[in-house]
Amino acid sequence: MTTTTIPAGGDPFTARNAPSTRHHRVDDRFLELLEEDFGIPEFALSHAFMGVPAEPKKSAIALCEWASQAHDPGRALLAWARKNGRGTFRPDDVDLGEV
Repeated sequence: MTTTTIPAGGDPFTARNAPSTRHHRVDDRFLELLEEDFGIPEFALSHAFMGVPAEPKKSAIALCEWASQAHDPGRALLAWARKNGRGTFRPDDVDLGEV
């Protein structure tokens, strides 16, 4: 009798991958929705979330919820982006010192 073992990742024929929202990124239309829902200016939203790659929608919503509790949500969101190197504050991968 032969014994068959199931691989560590599970049975490849019956195992399903958990759904992922990593590929759902912020776009211009979504920025408009965030502005309507949270009242944060689109200028601050675009600078905080529209980098390469753009911020995932799920984290953008959570950050807008956090920022909306501040006195100035737009300023809080831009400070977060600057501190964490996100959006337009993302450091370039190109070394500017080399020619």
